[in-house]
Amino acid sequence: MEKIELWLNIVHYCIYKLDYRLHLLSNKINPFLLLGKIPAVEKNFKDQGSSLKEFGNKFWTDRRYGFGIMISGATLTMLIFFLIWVIFLVVNSLLNYPFNFTWHSFVFCLILAYSICHLFVFQNEKYIKYFKKFDKRSKQEKRKYGFLSLAFVAGTIVLVFLSFRILPPLP
Repeated sequence: MEKIELWLNIVHYCIYKLDYRLHLLSNKINPFLLLGKIPAVEKNFKDQGSSLKEFGNKFWTDRRYGFGIMISGATLTMLIFFLIWVIFLVVNSLLNYPFNFTWHSFVFCLILAYSICHLFVFQNEKYIKYFKKFDKRSKQEKRKYGFLSLAFVAGTIVLVFLSFRILPPLP
């Protein structure tokens, strides 16, 4: 169970760091940051001791309540959902389709995926402890984990596309 928790947090961390880097890249071409140059807006932010860019970065990159952590958490949950859905399809096809494809099985897989992510990553904000640990790792280790996470994501996507081959025949 500890290995599952570790690997889910590694994938979550890598997705978060990718989203963080994309956010920093988008700051360079973000036209909304020009709103911060309007004198009234700039004065308002200076009165608060901040700037529009700092506000946007805090809103997006805060590890506890930021929008980026929500996106990376949702991405991890959807990846786990796709993996569970593929397993469900394979088992269903091996058993000659005893389960009908209704929204019940879809919702069950979604709830199971969220429960797994909640238990191993989000409960008591375990991911923050892992994020601090991963931040201290060497660049080489981070790169290795990034490639493994990319392989997991790509493998999950490939499995989803291959699972269309084992769908039950239409009535």
